[in-house]
Amino acid sequence: MNRHPIHHKIQTQALSASKPGQRGFGLPEALVAASAGVVLIGASTLALRSTGSLINKMDQKASLQQNTTGGKRLMRSEIERSLHLLIATDTAPSENLAHTDLNHQDYKTSLNQCKALAQQSNKVFNPLFGAKMAELNQPIYYGLSLSSSGLGYAIQRCGSMMHLDGRYNETETQSLATVIDDIGRIRCDSDKPECKITTSKGEVPLKQIAANIKFIFSDDKTPERTSREPAIRLMTDENRKLIRFIDPTKEGDNIETSFLKVESVNKEITTRPFYFIAYARADKRIENGQEEGSVLNGLFFRNVSSKRMRFLVDGSGSMSACILWGSGYGNWQVYWGGRYYFWSRRSCALTRMESLQHELISLISDLPDDTHISLRSFSSAGYQNHRSWEDSARALTKIGNDGARDSAIAFINTLDDGVAYRWGGTSPWEGLDEAFADEGTDTLYFLSDGEPNYDRNRGQWNTADHTSAPAYYADINNVRDTSLKVNTIALGSKSSWMETLATRTTGDYLYIDKKYVLSASQ
Repeated sequence: MNRHPIHHKIQTQALSASKPGQRGFGLPEALVAASAGVVLIGASTLALRSTGSLINKMDQKASLQQNTTGGKRLMRSEIERSLHLLIATDTAPSENLAHTDLNHQDYKTSLNQCKALAQQSNKVFNPLFGAKMAELNQPIYYGLSLSSSGLGYAIQRCGSMMHLDGRYNETETQSLATVIDDIGRIRCDSDKPECKITTSKGEVPLKQIAANIKFIFSDDKTPERTSREPAIRLMTDENRKLIRFIDPTKEGDNIETSFLKVESVNKEITTRPFYFIAYARADKRIENGQEEGSVLNGLFFRNVSSKRMRFLVDGSGSMSACILWGSGYGNWQVYWGGRYYFWSRRSCALTRMESLQHELISLISDLPDDTHISLRSFSSAGYQNHRSWEDSARALTKIGNDGARDSAIAFINTLDDGVAYRWGGTSPWEGLDEAFADEGTDTLYFLSDGEPNYDRNRGQWNTADHTSAPAYYADINNVRDTSLKVNTIALGSKSSWMETLATRTTGDYLYIDKKYVLSASQ
C-alpha cells in the first residue's frame, strides 16, 4: 500500500535532519532552543510578577488615600462642630482652661469605657485628644490603636454613635471604630522602605508600645517619636481650639510630617504623608444644601466642582503673620506683625501661610483624578514665592497623572521655606493675566491677605484701582469663548477690589479673619 505523499515527505525530512551535513535541528540546536525558551518564559514570568507587584502597590496607595480621606472628613467635622478640645498636659492647666483637661475627673468614666471596649476585642485604646460637643454629655475621643494588619498603628474613634444625617445617638454605651488605619511606624531618619528598624527598644510588641506611649502636651506639642513608635505628633494652640499633625521626629532628618504606611512582611511598603488640621467651632466650613461628594468645601476654597481650574495664592511675607499662638517657647522665628516683621521665641501654633498650606493640601488630596489644575504663588518678581508649580502656568496639569498629586503637594510645602522677609511683596498681576489668557480654564480661586503693592502698570495703588482693576479683567472676560469664574478669598483684611472682581465674574467673595476661623471660640 502506498503511503500518502505528504506523510512520506515529512517523515523523510525528519529522518534526514539527523544526518551530518544535512539542514535541520540536531541535539545541540534543540538544547539551545529549549534553553532560550526557558529564559523567555522566565523573563515573562518576572515581568508579570513585577507588573503585578506594581499594580498591587498602586491599589494599596489608592485604597490608603480613599480610606484616609473618609476618616479625615469625619475627624475634622467633629472637631469643627465641637466647643473645645481636650488634651493631657504635663502641667496642671490654668483655671480658665481646666475644662480642657483630658484627665479631668468628669471624663474618667467615659474614658474607661473606651479602654474596656478595646480590651474586649484584644485591642488598645490610648487617648490622643477629645472633643467636647454641645449636644453630648460625654466627649468624643480619638485614640491610638494597632492597624488592621497588626504591623502598624491606627486612630480609633470612641463615643456616641452618629446617624447618617449627622445627629448623635447618645446612650450609656460608647461605640469604638477605626477612622484612620495604617499610621506608620518610624524606621530611620529618612524612613525609606529599605531602612531597618533599630533594636534599641528590643523586641517590645507594638501593642505594648501603643498602650504605654504618652501623648502629653508640653509647650503645646506632644513628644517627638523614635524608631518603632507611631509616626504621629500633635500640636494645639493656647486656647485648645486647634489640632494639627506635625513632623513626629527631631529636626534635621528627612521626615517632614506625620505619615501613613502600609506595612507588610515582605517589606513592600506604601508611604504617604498625613496632613491634617482642624479648628474647634469652625462650623462655617460645611455648606448646607450640597449633595455629599459632588462638591468639595474647605475653610478657604468653597464649592469646588470644576474640572479645569487654577489656584492663585498669596506667597508674600505678610502670610507669616501668626493667627493662633501657643503657650510655650522655642526657637527664634520671624513673623509679620501688620506693619513690620519681628522676631519671637513664642510658639506659634499656626500662621496664615501654614493655614493656607493645610487647606490647599487637603483639597488637592481630595480632587478627582480627572481634574486639571494650575498652582501659582505670587509675591514680587525675583523673590522666592513668585513662581508656579512645574509648567502649570502655561497649561493645566491632570492631577491624576503619575506623581502629579504628590508633586503639587510638595510644591505647596515649599511656600514657607526660608525667612519670611525673603518671600516677597504682593503682585498678583502676572498670575491673573495668565489665568484670563488661558481659554482652557473656567474657574479661578484667588487668595490674598493684603492690597497689591502696585497697580497693573507699576503705578501707586489707590482707591481708583478698586474699580479699574476689576473692570479691566471683566472686559477680558466678556470676549473669552468661555467666561472665567473668579472666586476671591480675602485673608486677614477686607478687600473691596477683590469683592468687585468676584462679582463682575459671577464668582464668590469670601472674607476670612480669626473670628471666621474660630467662630464663637473665645
